[in-house]
Formats: sequence, structure tokens, C-alpha cells
Amino acid sequence: MEKHKITIEKLDELEKKTKDKFTKLLVNDLKKKINLPNESALYNQLSYDRILTLIEKEENNNRLKEFKKVDQKNISYNLKVMRGIKNKNITINAEFSLDTLSFMIQKEFDLEPMHLYEFKIGKYKFGPKCDEWQEIFDALDNFKLGSAILASGLKQGDIFDFLYDLGDNIKFKIQIIEIYNGRC
Repeated sequence: MEKHKITIEKLDELEKKTKDKFTKLLVNDLKKKINLPNESALYNQLSYDRILTLIEKEENNNRLKEFKKVDQKNISYNLKVMRGIKNKNITINAEFSLDTLSFMIQKEFDLEPMHLYEFKIGKYKFGPKCDEWQEIFDALDNFKLGSAILASGLKQGDIFDFLYDLGDNIKFKIQIIEIYNGRC
């Protein structure tokens, strides 16, 4: 956790960066508390760091929304899904959601369905909505695979991560073996 000097000016800047009501509420709450004599500096720093994280996630979501608009109906991916020594190839259209890819992996590896999971694709994390403010994930799991790969700048040969059952932490590596444009 990086320590920052918290000022009203910095908080005003952060408030201008967000449209999220909850984040604005946190900013205003911290503005009231930073100059109180008995207020904990550690608590203020943790609140400030949380605000920074929420704003970063909001900015990521805004960038990701731009990639949702890109039509990728003619693009498919041949993916090599790896867990230990077991590998499976999955070919999937770029327009399919990450939720669909998760389901396909569950089926291929005989996993019990209905567990939480996350994809880490480039600098983004995608997964099902798990809390009211989506603090853990950049986007929900209905994000299209092709849009996630495009936003992350991944290409053929690159690898991304899939974590299934956040309690048991079943880890997968997924390599983009081939990108088909116009055919599957």
C-alpha cells in the first residue's frame, strides 16, 4: 500500500474523476474526517487507498466499455487450457461471453458447476458480480472473450489465467494458440 499525503485538494480531484455515488460518498466522508484531531491516520490512509482503487476500477470499466462495441463475429480463438499435465483445446467465437468460456472449461475438466471464478486477462480481472460495488473485478462475466482479449492487447501465443472455485483455487493457464479471422 503506497502512502499518500491526503489533502482536500487531492480529494476534490478524485471526486471529479468519478461518477460513482458510493465512491463520491467515501470521498466526502474522508474530507470530513482528515482534519479531525482524534481521527486515525491509518484509517484515513486505508480509506484513501480504497477510493484510489475504486476510481482505477471505474476507469478500467470505462475503457473496457469501448471494446464492447467492437464487432468480432468473424473472429474465433483456438485456446489451449492447461491445468497441470492435463490440456484441452477449446475453439470459441470472440462474441461468446467469459461466462460461456468458464462453463466450457468446467465441462472439459469435469468440475462441479456453480463456483465463483475469475479470469485475469492482461491487467484486467473478470468474474461474476460478487459484491455491491464490484471492488474485486473490473467487469462482470458477461463480457465478451474477444473484447477482453482486444482490450488487454493479447495476441497469438499469449497466456492468460483462469481461477476456478475461489475456495479451492483451481488454477488454469490459457494460451491463445490461433486466432481465426472469418473462419472457424
